[in-house]
Amino acid sequence: MEMDSNCFGRRRKAPRTHSSATAMTPGGDKRPLLTFFRLLLTTLLLVLGASPAFATDPSHVNFTLEGCRNDGSITFPVGGPFVCPDAAYTTGNLGKGWNELDLVPHRVTAAAGNSAPSNQIYTIAVVADNLSGTAPGYDVVSVPVLNTSLSSGSCTAPTVGAQTNMTPGLGGLDQSIFRLVTITQAKNTTCVYDYYERLALGSHLFPGSSLHSNLALPTGASTVDCSGLGCRDVSIPVKEILPQELRKDMSAKQDTDFTWNITKEANPTKVSFGNVCSKDFSDQKPVEITITWTKSAAIPGVVTVTTNVYAKNPASRTITVNVTDKIYKGTTQANLLDTANSGDKDVPAATELLVLTHTKVLLAEDGSDGSLNDVATATYIDKATGIAVPGNTEAKASATIGTGTTTNATAVITDTESISGNFLKFSVDSLGGSVSGSFNPAYTLGTQTTGPVGWTSGEQSTSGSVVFNKTIHLAGQKITSGTLTDTATLTPKDGTAQVSGPVNVTINSDASAELTIKKSIDAEAMSFLGTGEKYVIKFTITRLGDASYKAEKELTFNPGDASPKSVVLDSLVPDTYLVTEEALFVNASNVSTSGVIADPSGSQRTVNLNVVDSSPTCTGTAEFNNKRAFGPATAQVQKITDPTQQSGDDGYAWTFTLTGPGTGSGVTAVANAGQGYVTFQVGGGQPFSLSEGSYTVTETTKADWDLNSVNGDTTLKTCTFTVDYPADASKVFSCTFKNIKRAQVQVIKTFQGLPITGSEAFTFSLRTGASASSDGTKLQTLVASSLNGGTIAFDKVVPGTYQLCEEGVLPGWTATLASLPGAFFPPNGGDNSTVCVGFTLNAGDFKQITLDNAPPPGGNARTIGYWKNWSSCKQSNGKQAPVLDQTMASAEPTGIQVDSFYLHGSVATPNTAPDCSKAVSLLNKSTFSGTKKASDPLFNMTAQLVGAELNYAAGAAKCAKVTDAIKQANDLLTKYQFTGNSYTGKLSAADASLANSLATRLDNYNNNLPSACQ
Repeated sequence: MEMDSNCFGRRRKAPRTHSSATAMTPGGDKRPLLTFFRLLLTTLLLVLGASPAFATDPSHVNFTLEGCRNDGSITFPVGGPFVCPDAAYTTGNLGKGWNELDLVPHRVTAAAGNSAPSNQIYTIAVVADNLSGTAPGYDVVSVPVLNTSLSSGSCTAPTVGAQTNMTPGLGGLDQSIFRLVTITQAKNTTCVYDYYERLALGSHLFPGSSLHSNLALPTGASTVDCSGLGCRDVSIPVKEILPQELRKDMSAKQDTDFTWNITKEANPTKVSFGNVCSKDFSDQKPVEITITWTKSAAIPGVVTVTTNVYAKNPASRTITVNVTDKIYKGTTQANLLDTANSGDKDVPAATELLVLTHTKVLLAEDGSDGSLNDVATATYIDKATGIAVPGNTEAKASATIGTGTTTNATAVITDTESISGNFLKFSVDSLGGSVSGSFNPAYTLGTQTTGPVGWTSGEQSTSGSVVFNKTIHLAGQKITSGTLTDTATLTPKDGTAQVSGPVNVTINSDASAELTIKKSIDAEAMSFLGTGEKYVIKFTITRLGDASYKAEKELTFNPGDASPKSVVLDSLVPDTYLVTEEALFVNASNVSTSGVIADPSGSQRTVNLNVVDSSPTCTGTAEFNNKRAFGPATAQVQKITDPTQQSGDDGYAWTFTLTGPGTGSGVTAVANAGQGYVTFQVGGGQPFSLSEGSYTVTETTKADWDLNSVNGDTTLKTCTFTVDYPADASKVFSCTFKNIKRAQVQVIKTFQGLPITGSEAFTFSLRTGASASSDGTKLQTLVASSLNGGTIAFDKVVPGTYQLCEEGVLPGWTATLASLPGAFFPPNGGDNSTVCVGFTLNAGDFKQITLDNAPPPGGNARTIGYWKNWSSCKQSNGKQAPVLDQTMASAEPTGIQVDSFYLHGSVATPNTAPDCSKAVSLLNKSTFSGTKKASDPLFNMTAQLVGAELNYAAGAAKCAKVTDAIKQANDLLTKYQFTGNSYTGKLSAADASLANSLATRLDNYNNNLPSACQ
């Protein structure tokens, strides 16, 4: 963080800016030049042997500077320790109970977080205001020591430098004092160090409203700068600091027989009711007033002078005072008559003590001026610190020397006491000492009064004392101040009255209010938290009466935490406070987002902690109730169809169902095709609010329609999404379903131009990817027969390119499919009994194809592959009918000619030809015994010859060129005496060429190519 280079304003030079005494060090110093000089200075100090050596600045350490708040009830033992109860430490004002020479306890807490280095050594400075002009403030900063009970186990004692003066001081002060503290600290630890600062003699004269203590960073051997730590400070109100005081009285008698001396002490000299809002507040405080009188024998003819010197110690610890008293002749200090010293006297905390009675018998001539004067000077010794106390205090008195003879053998002591201040009274509860005396006017012990209350001893002839045990009463929880005044008078029988006092006991009370911030988050908002997520609620507290006041508090809600939670600010000055909250959602990546939760009634609360008619408002509460601050997520759906639908079409209105948390049996919506999104709604037409969790949108299917994609993804069948708050706040989840209407292919099959009425059956398949070079993939196979009137329909057809194929068309039959444009024969293993035609379908298309078949003669021929597979002795595993056998039976009694021999079928057993295997061997370009002869022109020609003769026998169309080729082929076989296993002689080149030419023509014929007959 960046701060003013002056840390904060100073009295006389700039207004002071107060800030919290807690600061978080940054990860690194962003002031390159300052860092350079620090590093340079560190190097020089190490070389020169300075101690302690500078370490680096702290990294990711959270510092808290606190001081002990004293409401007047805190005192310390003579030897210390000077450490307050933990509950008394505060980052705010340290109260009205600290006075001159008090050792004011301070505490530094260093918390190294998880982001800190694993171990680091750094140096900070503890700083105190020392001089403003010539007026002192603090004059001692003690060595900080480790508080082991509050610190982590790994914390060690710091290395502390000598107390150092810095001129000018922080923020333009004339001089500050500081010590450098070098700390070694591990990450995730808290180290606590205690030290004190001494309020100098004369510090009540320090100008301005407050004395300050600070944390800072070193910038040189004798300079520090607090900007890196945010200038955190704690302060003491200067106007409440009471001085160390001397008080004295003096009497002198000459030529008298007796002298009397009267002294008066109050214990304590200051009464504080402290914080009237405290749980331990008591509206009664005891005070003891002791009056002591002493009768001394006088020496005739001489002057007997007596001075009483009292030291008043307002501090919270015992102070040692040494008083030197000097008696002078006359009214000036030109003629010193006598000197006395009290020696070292310990004056208890908050006590006025008689430290020296200086009695001197002077020669008669010493009283020639008729008067004497006296000057007492006190110096102070700090036994606890061993550090000298600069300066001294002084008190003066004078007395006119009385004359007389031997008189004043008796004296009467009277006392009067009263109290001032609103809501204050006192009571005398009991009397002690050697003389009880009586009240005049009458007074009943224990009666509360404002006074005056008078008391008289009666005539006394000897020394004695009386103790008034009193109680100061405060009328309830009131803020006030006042004084209990007590004056004692000793009246010798024949002499001049001596007055002791008045002794003034100062009285005050104050108030520190308590503000509770109560925070609750409802169950719905808490349910948004997942693993690693949290709500961090930051509160900023300001004061109406002090624009510079600012405090910050924080509450964290993790998953599963109970609600509400609260945080308390105590030790608050009465005022009107404004509490402002900032609610943050922090995700698992530690990224903060505002606006997730909020209090519907606003983010600010005003809390009245003011004082009314001196009565403080001790407690107040700012309550925030947070709920979800964002709109819920909703869902919508739309339908896209191909083809586009119109109102009334079967594919126009579609029903969708949303299921998931809070939907019960499901929330439905009807989307019209192509009409955009519709929102899932509940009663009253309100959008359905999605909770956290997973949801699924499913469509109600329709016949003849296929779901093509969900949100463009063709693999999805439903639309699913997960709601995660707050990331999905007010989000609209959209689902787009695209459906394609199926196309339909209808085939109307006739037989010889008429509807099928007999046993005829024709097999059709719908394929994709079929061509003259590929059989493609069968999608559906249907049979047209008299059972369905020859009409078949291929449904469930999505848009695309297809092929309609008629399968198993017998040789010699005429199929009109083969004559359609683009018709082709797929490979089919060399079997051309299947004929196909291709076409393209769009969504919703209806394609109707009318086909007719006619039996032989005049139909198509079949390849040698067909004849091999459609036989009883086929070598394949198909279920083809024995068409070869049946055709050979139809050729009887002649048979199928090969050379001069014939292959025969059987009329009696048409499905099993006697020469089936011979025919298949020749069709396979093999010998009867199975030897492959595909490279032999005669065997190659013979295969096509047998195929052509079978086609002729089956009634396929004939032509002269094919008929002539059949004859030439048989003649060529006869020439070479072809037997089916071999032939005689070597085939000449011319005959081989002839055989190849004949094989080509016959092959073209078997494949129904026009060139066969050309």
